[in-house]
Amino acid sequence: MFCPNCGYQVADGAAFCGQCGRQIEQVVARPAPAQRRGLLALALSLLLVILLGGAAWYVLLRPENEPAPPPRSAAAFSGDVGSTAVPTQPSSPTPTKTAATVVTPAPTASHTPGPIPTITPEPTQPPTLTPTPTPTASPTRTPPPTITPPPSPTPTPTLDPGPENLVIGRSVNGKPIEATRFGNGPQTIIFIGGLHAGFAPGTVALAQQTAAHFEQNPAAIPPNLTVYVILSANPDSPNASGQLNGRLNANRVDLNRNWDCNWLSDARWRGNVVPDSGGPAPFSEPETQSLRDFILEKNPAAVIFWEARADNGLVSPGNCGARHQPSELLATAYGAAAGYPVADFEVLTGQVLNGDGTNWLAQQGIPAIAILLPQYSNMDWAHNLAGILAVLQHEAE
Repeated sequence: MFCPNCGYQVADGAAFCGQCGRQIEQVVARPAPAQRRGLLALALSLLLVILLGGAAWYVLLRPENEPAPPPRSAAAFSGDVGSTAVPTQPSSPTPTKTAATVVTPAPTASHTPGPIPTITPEPTQPPTLTPTPTPTASPTRTPPPTITPPPSPTPTPTLDPGPENLVIGRSVNGKPIEATRFGNGPQTIIFIGGLHAGFAPGTVALAQQTAAHFEQNPAAIPPNLTVYVILSANPDSPNASGQLNGRLNANRVDLNRNWDCNWLSDARWRGNVVPDSGGPAPFSEPETQSLRDFILEKNPAAVIFWEARADNGLVSPGNCGARHQPSELLATAYGAAAGYPVADFEVLTGQVLNGDGTNWLAQQGIPAIAILLPQYSNMDWAHNLAGILAVLQHEAE
């Protein structure tokens, strides 16, 4: 053994050091450095064997139903993907030891272990939600099919009783062709003044007086009638009472020779041929077009033209090659009340009328008559008022 004071080797069991003289008590012999290293290596080898054996048991002999260790995150490993990763240990004061390389012994012939099973950790499944059963509706009785009645015809809006002023068209020179409405019944009667306004100005005056009378006496219109009074159908005609120029419009066409019954471009008047007086074609003039369209739209029960002239007056029913009884009945009603003779103008005078308005309307099935006043400028109000009221009464029945 050695002296703890000076390190001098003394005999085992000596009480004092022979070198320094110090008393030696309970000196514990320490193994040599080489011996200590051998012991430490042995201890580490035993510990490594134990750890390897435990790991081999865990991999080869672990029960199948034992849960696999949780996967480690990528942050706990270093190295390339696919290589054996070494866990990263936290730093400590203890010196780091280099792990020994472990060589797995080759299996013996008596026991050939199968391939190491790969345990895939089961993915964590979200909790299964059981849907709430949809309540089953109680059976209900199917209602009977709804029968939709056919739509009722849209009623025609009722007009106010008037008077109402309106423009039904324009002349060649753009002057308005004006009409005034009275009443709001389902049947229509149309009175037309001024077809030859400049030739027979009394017809314009008669139309204006008729409109004024109905405006002052609205009760004169029966409830089932609507009355239109056209004040002047030829506003462009020059003022030439009883002369041919007074019959013509701005295109020098006679408007009572421009309708489509026995029409001729070179129409006759007073037995003479007047070139181009019938116009280039039936209804070539804007005035006759406006009258035609307005009359056909209203589909009247009666149309009365005021014209001139015949001694003692005259009421002539329309016809176009054949008698038209509704026109004859209308002529009789007016003539009897006005005191005017009733006769077919063509038969009475022996003339053929080309393009006459009453004749074309009769051909369309619309009752129409022409009233020839006794004078060009005199409206003969009293007699014609009686005839007007008689027509209203005739159509109201």
